Amino acid sequence: MIRYENGKFVLENSLFSRTLLLDDDGLRSVSYRFGDREFAVTDAPPEFSFEVNGVSCSGYAPGGQKLKYKSFEILDGKDGAEILNISFELPGAAGCVTVVSVIYPDLPGCVRKFRFEAGEEELDLSKLMLETFNLAPRDPVNLQIFREQGRVPALPQFTITGSDDMLRFHDHKEQCSFFTGSSIPGPLRYVMCYPHWATGIRYGYSCSAPLFRKYLRPGEVWESADVYLVFGKGDINDCKGRNDFREMVRRSMPELTPVAGPMYCTWVPFLKGISESLVSEIADVASKVGFDILVLDDGWFVDGKWQVDPEKFPRGLEAVAEDCRSKGLKFGLWFNIGTDYGDEGSSPEDNCRMSDNSVKMSGRTAVRCFASKHCSEVAEKLKSLANQYGLSYFKMDFSNIISPYGVQAAGCHSHEHAGHRNDEDSVVEQYRGLYALRENLKEAMPQLCLDYSFEVFGTEFPGVAGLQYSDIQHVSNLHTSERFYDIRMIREAIYAFTAMLPPERISGSLIELKGGEAVEALYSAMAGNPLLAGDLRTLSAEERREVRNIFDGFKKISAAGALTEMQTWKWQGESSDPAAAADGYFRWSRSSGEGIAAFFANDSGAESVTVKFPVPDEKPRELYDLATSEVIGTFSADELRSGKKLSLGGKKFRGFAVKKAEI
Repeated sequence: MIRYENGKFVLENSLFSRTLLLDDDGLRSVSYRFGDREFAVTDAPPEFSFEVNGVSCSGYAPGGQKLKYKSFEILDGKDGAEILNISFELPGAAGCVTVVSVIYPDLPGCVRKFRFEAGEEELDLSKLMLETFNLAPRDPVNLQIFREQGRVPALPQFTITGSDDMLRFHDHKEQCSFFTGSSIPGPLRYVMCYPHWATGIRYGYSCSAPLFRKYLRPGEVWESADVYLVFGKGDINDCKGRNDFREMVRRSMPELTPVAGPMYCTWVPFLKGISESLVSEIADVASKVGFDILVLDDGWFVDGKWQVDPEKFPRGLEAVAEDCRSKGLKFGLWFNIGTDYGDEGSSPEDNCRMSDNSVKMSGRTAVRCFASKHCSEVAEKLKSLANQYGLSYFKMDFSNIISPYGVQAAGCHSHEHAGHRNDEDSVVEQYRGLYALRENLKEAMPQLCLDYSFEVFGTEFPGVAGLQYSDIQHVSNLHTSERFYDIRMIREAIYAFTAMLPPERISGSLIELKGGEAVEALYSAMAGNPLLAGDLRTLSAEERREVRNIFDGFKKISAAGALTEMQTWKWQGESSDPAAAADGYFRWSRSSGEGIAAFFANDSGAESVTVKFPVPDEKPRELYDLATSEVIGTFSADELRSGKKLSLGGKKFRGFAVKKAEI
């Protein structure tokens, strides 16, 4: 897939190729091909650039100062990948930089990242731009740009920091798209999209607030985040390109071990009003309706080294954990890692500092710095809790790097923490600390499922980096206890969260299973990894049976392969009122082709929907109702692709299993 010939490096599979030219002017892309289409490429400034020890460096500099080529190598990677490493010497014998490109045999695109290695002296790295794209299927004037995971039309030019790590560029005339994104974490992410400028579409690290700076000690090696490029064909609603992009992203993540099943969380509606007796009653219902994990949220401890609240849990959490396990449930726990909440006033030397040396506060609690010894202390506390209570899951919460609510500045100004030097390198080192915590826990307990909430990561919406750090990620405070949100609005949010990201890794909300609304809530939550809440004791006997059937069907289908692929639909009908539109989704396994589908009439009055299922092979499928197990029928792949009319069965919603027929 990778070859070198006459100064050109060609990354190529049967779907895609990218050609890099290395000559006296440096390294640059001179060709992108997708299928039988050669993309137009403009003569651009450097695809990558940075500043090292105060010297500006770039990969391409006609007639000017450029990096000195050193060597290249081609290596084998995971999932059949091939990896191209092109190394250059850094000026002043400071070390070397390696441009790393990855191509897979079955995906129409590639990944780029950088590896920096300091020499005998320290390396001071800043102003790092990783990738610049100047390309279009034909005429750039026809490109439409979509932000928010490729869903929302954007202006022709914009610059953003800390949000929108995934973009889609679509040419309606050519029926062709390309998708871009990066795994730069949180507020360090910088994207500039000015297609009419030579700089084009540029991904890099923030050059303002917060500033990216990385100090490498002599001999130290540091790798940048990834930048992704994937191509797709078809109209704007075609899901193939998005699913290829999410698969590219998925392959850059640690393996999802263990695969999380349906999860129940105590937070809504009980908040901190939990107790041993309440949790036992909830666990009894949760086990009977098919949950796999019960998560005890905030409210289990009192201040002072996170001591278990003796009034709520007089027998300690050991009794709660054992009660859950006796009912067939795994036990999970919420824990604050971002502030001194639960141990207020302790370890003041680990607190984040503001520019005037005051302590950074989150309400009345002090914010901790993850580039201090706090990182290792949290790791030891979490391992101790996991061993003590036999935990299967941690939900880790509270902001410490930056708040998603905009109420605290990013970074830490302390000069006393071992993990960072000053405020300029604090944010990159704090994220490094978060990842180090993940690696510490997973090395000790590989089967422990980790969830860095969106608060910990400091971003309002999910991104690639958040999922690289977590096994799954809770990414929203939306829930139906709030009178501002109905289930349709929350479901639309989950669609947005999973538009180009792996749905099996995103728990989009704390949707409540409430009496009279449980089944619709469950189908909505299954658009991502099901994370549910609510007073389960209010469910009727019929709802409990239906919820159990749905969970059993979901787990049976998922056992053949995680439901990694996603297609969503919306049917507006005659009314222009968004609330009157029907919606639905289909999730299926890339490996097995089996999946689940759900449809919601909302206020549309629809009694049926006609759906084109993008099944990936020619085998016939059996459809059956998830809630009742009623078999709908067996259909050929062509029938499902061309469009199948499905009745909602007299209800406002209905869910289906799509299973390979046994013939």
